[in-house]
Amino acid sequence: MRSKAIALALAALLSVAHSYGQQGSGHLRLVFAGDLMGHMPLHSAALQSNGSYDYAPCFQYVKDYIQSADVAIVNLEVTLAGKPYTGYPCFSAPDAIAEAAHQAGFDVFTTANNHCMDKGSRGLERTLDVLDTFGIKHLGTYRTVQERYKNHPLIVERNGIRLALLCYTYGTNGISVKEPNAVNMIDTAMMLRDLQTARLKNADFIIALMHWGIEYQKRNNKEQEQVARWLFDNGCDAVIGGHPHVVQNLTVDVNPDNDRFPEPVVYSMGNFLSNQTHGGTDGGIMFEMELSKQGRTTSIYSCAYMPYYIHRAVVDGRRQFHIVPVSDATAFPDSYGITPAALKPIKEFEEEIYQSLVVGQPRQRGYSIPERRYYNNTCPLPQYPYAGYFLNYGYPLSGMSPVIPAWRKTMPLAPPPPKHNDKP
Repeated sequence: MRSKAIALALAALLSVAHSYGQQGSGHLRLVFAGDLMGHMPLHSAALQSNGSYDYAPCFQYVKDYIQSADVAIVNLEVTLAGKPYTGYPCFSAPDAIAEAAHQAGFDVFTTANNHCMDKGSRGLERTLDVLDTFGIKHLGTYRTVQERYKNHPLIVERNGIRLALLCYTYGTNGISVKEPNAVNMIDTAMMLRDLQTARLKNADFIIALMHWGIEYQKRNNKEQEQVARWLFDNGCDAVIGGHPHVVQNLTVDVNPDNDRFPEPVVYSMGNFLSNQTHGGTDGGIMFEMELSKQGRTTSIYSCAYMPYYIHRAVVDGRRQFHIVPVSDATAFPDSYGITPAALKPIKEFEEEIYQSLVVGQPRQRGYSIPERRYYNNTCPLPQYPYAGYFLNYGYPLSGMSPVIPAWRKTMPLAPPPPKHNDKP
């Protein structure tokens, strides 16, 4: 009887936490990026004459966009295991790549992915040591199980909004995780405990960062959809994914039985930085989400995605890798030193993203997730416009019933977004 009473009390507490959270108000802008890889050509391009590594040029054209976020998150899909540096299939990258990404604006690194054990326990632990030295928040892998229970979910509080971040991977490429280390695996028992812990810690909004899916497949599979539905059914508010190294579809309606609030799922954002070039691996999207809190209710204010391309440039006779915003690079290629020959694959990538995320993405709940057209060289940051539409119905994401004005319930769909390659 006592255990039953305790269980009922815990359930009631979780229900209250999910429904109400902390009193307050605030606005929070999040930016997510995909897989930060460490292929050897990247390191060769970053190598300086004094033996150091400089990756800052990789991020120079998107750092203002990243830094505009209150919280920016990226998947670190390498180990920082020290020398000798190695690329695929077992990555060990120079520490400077993490430092440069942090200086470009990323606040949080996820580390639970299939390459986190590439260099065994030594690589896992040294990676965490380096991130701690740089003052970078991280989640997904841990030196000990005790450290995991202490630090996961990762709680990030900004602008009066208390965010809980969870992170899991499907596996570690068959390399076993040895005690005392811990790696978060996609396991419903573990994830349920973490979701409950997040609510007990008074999280206003819970985001699951998933390393899942099938590499190079441009649509999600049934297992991804099932896991996403399970996460929402158990208290998650948004799901952001990676691993396939290509952009997969987006949705705001993964569970048709839920009519209370939108459920944003980004199945895969693609590569953020890599040397891959085949089949859509030479670019990706960054996903942005704005949250608004009033009283005890935290709602999604808007969502958008920003396509970018990994341009192989030649600067002073040396090969460089530049992450460039697609909308600006295709409109003003000379600003990036992009030749007509180099512009062709960027335009092909642009059209592929348009076909996948605009033409092939059905409208849900009366709105779509638009493209953010970002102009690094030609437009001040506060003025970069939406190319699509997001009808904000003000759905609360804390388990409360939505309050939707009657006129919005009958509001017709917004006109279709302009064709992706129509320049303003």
